[in-house]
Amino acid sequence: MQKISSICLALLLACLTAGVLIAQEPEWNPVNIKPCDRACLIGIMDGYMNAIFAHNPKTVPPLSIDVRMTENTGEVGVGEGVLWRFKPEPTSFKVYIADPVSGQVAQQARLKIGGRDALVVVRLKVDRGKIQEIEQLYDRSVDAAALQLLTTPPQILTSDVPPEQQTSRDILIRSANSYFDALEGDNGKIGAFADDCVRHEQGYQTVNNPPPGGRMMPAPFVPTAETPQGRDMLKFSMLTCAQQIDSKTFAYMKHIRPRRALIVDEQKGLVGTFPLFVHDGTSRTAKPGDTPGMLQNLVTMETFAIRGGLIRHVEAFPFVTLPYGLGNGWTVGSGR
Repeated sequence: MQKISSICLALLLACLTAGVLIAQEPEWNPVNIKPCDRACLIGIMDGYMNAIFAHNPKTVPPLSIDVRMTENTGEVGVGEGVLWRFKPEPTSFKVYIADPVSGQVAQQARLKIGGRDALVVVRLKVDRGKIQEIEQLYDRSVDAAALQLLTTPPQILTSDVPPEQQTSRDILIRSANSYFDALEGDNGKIGAFADDCVRHEQGYQTVNNPPPGGRMMPAPFVPTAETPQGRDMLKFSMLTCAQQIDSKTFAYMKHIRPRRALIVDEQKGLVGTFPLFVHDGTSRTAKPGDTPGMLQNLVTMETFAIRGGLIRHVEAFPFVTLPYGLGNGWTVGSGR
């Protein structure tokens, strides 16, 4: 034992003599702390996405030793999953939401995956310059009819809000949450809705459509005015955000919890959310004996553009449906 220790000591001395030093953490000095501001977060996001486009996990920005990653709520590793394996390509539709306070940044984008249009969201959480969380959502069921609103992002999602017109962080968060409170309460007056609030779902405008056209659901199907049902659907799609909720059409949503990972971008007036919609087959308007309704969960990203404390635009995609009971992949116990 003593002989082995002597050999180890001799090797250590030889390394030191040769100028090979043992790596150490630098001494603590607050002057060396560099905050990761909005530009820093977007740079990390761009670095991550460029690594995906290059199909090269080795070029990913620094990862935390305890990094965790999910894709469509399932836990995977960096270099695994659809986005890494199928070599996606960027398009002209891309929206950043960056929050230096929480250290989070997200991107909503339309990508080409295997030559097909796809709606994609990537969320990163950054801690001390290293990526700690990666969340990816995608949907490759994009109809050509949706591309009109998925070619160039609406200006309200990309423009800076003048400093003197910016809304406080607290009001931005409360405004975004009011949207989900209104849906859960079947009461549009709860929501912080501007009269001209517009909602895009999967690339379709589903509210405040000018006559005579419109859609009731986020799908390529356009209702016809030649049938009573079609006329009702067209009328519904022309209502305001608040009026649609007042109709109790969304009473089949049991709850929208958790409303996770609030990403507050004060410079752009945006709030990014990752809500879990839980549909347990019941409805607040159901009558005894009614057939059970939708029984599934859905996770998505909803980005709210807020001006003067009011929601002016909602960009919601991608819709990732899950069996009822399954959670969002991040919150223990979610899904019921």
